[in-house]
Amino acid sequence: MDNLLVRRPLIVILAIATFAPAAAALVAVSGTPSSAYALPVFEFTSPKGPIRITAAELGASRTEEGLSVDEPKLDAAITKLQQSFGQTGSPGTYELQPDHRVLLKPGTPGVEIDPDGMKSMLLRALRGSRSNLKVPTRPVAAQAAPTNAIVVSLKDFRLDLYKGAELVQHFPVGVGALRFPTPPGAYYVRSKAKNPTWRNPGSAWARSMPAYIPAGPRNPLGTRALRLDRGALVIHGTPQPSTIGRRASHGCIRMKRPDVEALFEMVPVQTPVFIIP
Repeated sequence: MDNLLVRRPLIVILAIATFAPAAAALVAVSGTPSSAYALPVFEFTSPKGPIRITAAELGASRTEEGLSVDEPKLDAAITKLQQSFGQTGSPGTYELQPDHRVLLKPGTPGVEIDPDGMKSMLLRALRGSRSNLKVPTRPVAAQAAPTNAIVVSLKDFRLDLYKGAELVQHFPVGVGALRFPTPPGAYYVRSKAKNPTWRNPGSAWARSMPAYIPAGPRNPLGTRALRLDRGALVIHGTPQPSTIGRRASHGCIRMKRPDVEALFEMVPVQTPVFIIP
């Protein structure tokens, strides 16, 4: 009977208040050590349910000299717990308003376990402490929103450039012809290219055109191209500046050479693009 009691562990329940606000930030302890040689089992509360980890998994063992802790193993266990409990904050975003201006919404911070504090707390618990066993956390700063946002108004033939919620510049553009309308929607700049090569998309309107056109004065994309994330949509220059302010393209957004070259330098990849009717 005594041998059975020696193997009975102490269960220590550690509540992370950040993830379970309804629970107290203090630790509830159930069970009592039946022997000086008993090591605890730790139970962490989380949104996905309890996670248990034994003292052995934390690198702890009993020796004739007392408690021994394999610190690399303890560090590895804390890293694993970090992966289970860390929550990434949401990044800042742009939202299109009913008046077709953009609103910048800040992101929300995340949270992660403080590894140094966690290590200190676990070592205290392994040595028998039952006080102040609160899992230490620290905030993770929210990812900032992209620096710029673009709004293209098809009816106004205009591209507006925002920095945050401030309208900083606008440019005239050409848009898709009635037979090849530019599709409204929310996009982002997937890639950028200087002096791009035009490649035949295989559409019916391009059957009589070459497979590709190299960079140069006859290139349909002009000197700069900002490719969007869906379909074949591109914001680009054009060797036909007379089409700016008209419905003349096969769906892409055309800009004058000085304008597209200026925009190219202003906006990075991942810049959101809102195309409105």
